Amino acid sequence: MGLAGLLLLAGSALRAEDWARWRGPRMDGVSLEKGLIRTWPAEGPKVAWKRELTGGYSAVVVSRGRLITHVRDGADEVLWCLDANTGEPAWQHRYPVDYDAHPTLDQRFKSGPRATPLVEGDLVYSIGTTGVVSCVEFQTGKPLWSLNLMEFAGRACPEFGYCNSPIIEGNRLFLHPGGKNGRSLAAVDPRTGRVLWTALDDAIGYSTPYLLSVGEQRQLIHFTAEGLVAVAPDSGRVLWRYAWKTNFDLNCATPIHFDGHVFLSSNYGRGCALIRLQPGGEPVEVYRSQQMTNHFSTSIYYQGHLYGFDTNRLRCLNAMTGEVRWEQRGLGRGALTLADGKLIVLGEQGDLVLATAAPEKYEETARWKALQGICWSAPVLANGRLYLRNEKSMLAVDLRERP
Repeated sequence: MGLAGLLLLAGSALRAEDWARWRGPRMDGVSLEKGLIRTWPAEGPKVAWKRELTGGYSAVVVSRGRLITHVRDGADEVLWCLDANTGEPAWQHRYPVDYDAHPTLDQRFKSGPRATPLVEGDLVYSIGTTGVVSCVEFQTGKPLWSLNLMEFAGRACPEFGYCNSPIIEGNRLFLHPGGKNGRSLAAVDPRTGRVLWTALDDAIGYSTPYLLSVGEQRQLIHFTAEGLVAVAPDSGRVLWRYAWKTNFDLNCATPIHFDGHVFLSSNYGRGCALIRLQPGGEPVEVYRSQQMTNHFSTSIYYQGHLYGFDTNRLRCLNAMTGEVRWEQRGLGRGALTLADGKLIVLGEQGDLVLATAAPEKYEETARWKALQGICWSAPVLANGRLYLRNEKSMLAVDLRERP
């Protein structure tokens, strides 16, 4: 076989894709990439580049060779675009914020944005800690419109800031302003920011909304402080509710949809539950338990099992029964993604771990100290590169197999 044939074979072995929204292309935390390394030496995998950051825990998104994340820099919040291959800056969108002007914002959550940006076509959307929604051009970072969710909702800043990442479908961008008088949920025109509908009075939750289909009906699921609520995406009309209150009104993890069911999990005295969706009716509870209490990191469904952090221990559950298959301590309140049959785990103290995504036992195949300090941002895999960040650092790690 000649060189051209070898290159073709190598190219076909690597299946790559962008990661342009919270939890990836299908919002499930799973990458379809193949041809990734199965282990690495003690000194870790190859680091392609590293950049210093200035605050916040927004995850990164990657699209068409560019990486975008959201940080705090002194008196500003900054939407920052880099070359995904080199880490070189492409553009910044900077706007002023005064966290100290909001006494309702907990002092512990002033480090910077937590919501993950969204790339959709030629536009980028972001939500800052105090609810500033920005829409900018993907190529240049030129601002097109903005909306202040706090002012729109007529409320004070949420205690933990705005953490919900924006999502979009068709001609609607879905937001959770968290206001009273019918202004808890909202849909806006993604091109102009014009409000299309508002709905409900639910207190704010901190989870990103999710779109799914029940039979032929499209449903928008919000995890508010009151619990799960499904509304019609075109109008905000309530379709069903499932009550789920926590001690501190903190529902952070994104609901997970699989096989006609939704799995939800919270900490703060709640645990987890599985509900079965019913076309045209209220859901039916399958089980609820304390076996998976997602503090803020969302679990991942894969081949009939759930993998996630039960507070500070990594666990595998049978998705349909809630039975614990295995658990592993020592990674704190970490975050994870899944690709090529492997769990890619970033521990709370910066340990990067590869483990087999299988229910029989916990099998770790590689470990490396990737970052120093608290790590609460989910790892992102795009086009063979793994992107990791915390408040102060971001790095790109090459996970592609080499011939």
